[in-house]
Amino acid sequence: MSKKVLILCTDNSSLSQIAQAVLNKYLSDVTAFSAGVKKSKPLNPAVKKALIKDGSWDDAYHSKSLSEVGREFDLVIAMSSAAGKASKEFSEDTVVIEIEYEEPDYTNSTNIERFIKTIKMELIPITRDILEL
Repeated sequence: MSKKVLILCTDNSSLSQIAQAVLNKYLSDVTAFSAGVKKSKPLNPAVKKALIKDGSWDDAYHSKSLSEVGREFDLVIAMSSAAGKASKEFSEDTVVIEIEYEEPDYTNSTNIERFIKTIKMELIPITRDILEL
């Protein structure tokens, strides 16, 4: 059975979208979602381009707020302090962790690609460990 993971950020325009795409591509036992705690900004076009290059883009990805994704998850990864404050909105059975990442320079595709690699190296093993995959 697939585990449900939510990547929660402030506005769901970049970081959480990258994490969602990477987890969905590289963890077959996980269905990842992403959302922002406030009204979402449009998805950063440079992020979409980098995810397409990585092969992890899906046309279903788009910016959304927390109210659009529900509250039933096995794991919530909060990627900002604002997202971490939303942890009380999930059930006691949901594991909530906070991992803050520095925003890459989105005008430089190499920096975005490095950030995608960072997510692969750090977030995939953490997710596997917590969900015992």
